[in-house]
Amino acid sequence: MNIKRFVLFMIPLITLNASAMTDDKCGAFYIKDSIIAAFPLIKYKDKWIWYKKERPEYAWVAETGFYENGKFRGNGFGFMASIGSANLENTPRREGTLNELIDFAGKNAFLTKESPFYKMKSVNNSIMYSSQISAKVITGELIMLGTQNIEAVKISKFQNPTHMRLQAILPEGDESYVCYPKLEKVSP
Repeated sequence: MNIKRFVLFMIPLITLNASAMTDDKCGAFYIKDSIIAAFPLIKYKDKWIWYKKERPEYAWVAETGFYENGKFRGNGFGFMASIGSANLENTPRREGTLNELIDFAGKNAFLTKESPFYKMKSVNNSIMYSSQISAKVITGELIMLGTQNIEAVKISKFQNPTHMRLQAILPEGDESYVCYPKLEKVSP
């Protein structure tokens, strides 16, 4: 299944399972052979600006792991969509809709030092460079981020994680947040 069909297939499932999302509207799901994170938007904007010559830029980061007693412990797997430049002074400012920002963003999976596979260069490189991560804005309220890469999903399930840490990093500090939704298993 190609990535666009995957996203279109997942949207109705997430919409139907919105009740599984936490009070803060963050969501974390295993659906079939996929892993999905749902990031709520704090503010609606008609125009989004990136490469504004300031930090931070934009990042939506999802990590699998365990959340107990107010503390998160990752199992070593994560995926993200982000925009940023090491050289903001020479990078032209861009603007557009949130859909354009998300389409423009770099998307990848990654392993952290908590992963037993972190030092295995072939596995680490495969996850980082071969995992297709998709992102989609849903009705201007959520950013859905996910993958159906078999190897990435398998590693995300290492130690049977119970939660995700979702971190939204935006230039406007009042729009950034961290939440810890329980990982829900959804049947299509």
